[in-house]
Amino acid sequence: MRSIVKFLCAGLIFAGLLSGCSMNLTQGDLDGLPLTDEKYSFFGSIPFIYGNDTLELSEDLLRAYTKAASTDDFPRESCRGDAKIVATVKQNEPNSAWNIGILIPIWPILPVDESWTYAFTGRIFCNGTLVRHVEFIEQQDINVTFYGRFRTDLVNKASNEMHRKLVQRLSFELNTNRPTDLNSASDY
Repeated sequence: MRSIVKFLCAGLIFAGLLSGCSMNLTQGDLDGLPLTDEKYSFFGSIPFIYGNDTLELSEDLLRAYTKAASTDDFPRESCRGDAKIVATVKQNEPNSAWNIGILIPIWPILPVDESWTYAFTGRIFCNGTLVRHVEFIEQQDINVTFYGRFRTDLVNKASNEMHRKLVQRLSFELNTNRPTDLNSASDY
């Protein structure tokens, strides 16, 4: 009897690990990234476009993107920004024979080899004139054999990393106090 109970408990734990949980592409783990204290986002609402859906970024992500546009370089009284992020997914490998997981919901093997891409486009206007236009692309590959929670966790981590990189790149690009050409340093 105890072995049956142990087997059932182990099965429930395994099923729990494989069960799907929702992907959260519009939030991020922002440890180490500065956030603004401003009440409103400099870029307004940044639409996150994934397929036919348009989602809204979390408040913390909006604060991180806003902090990237410093108030010294872009005074809020005369400057505003607009931006959007377009997410795409590309399957790198065709479906394999293991993909019977689609037909049998509890089948734990469904290999996934895909590339997630976030394309950020932003414009900054000061006194009605376009002063800065930026475009960045970040990509992460997802390679996993099991589906469900394992895949979802990997996608969420990849999404966090892409948002982190986009915020850092935006902050670097909008910093007007940086050297003009970082590649001009020489050993001479």
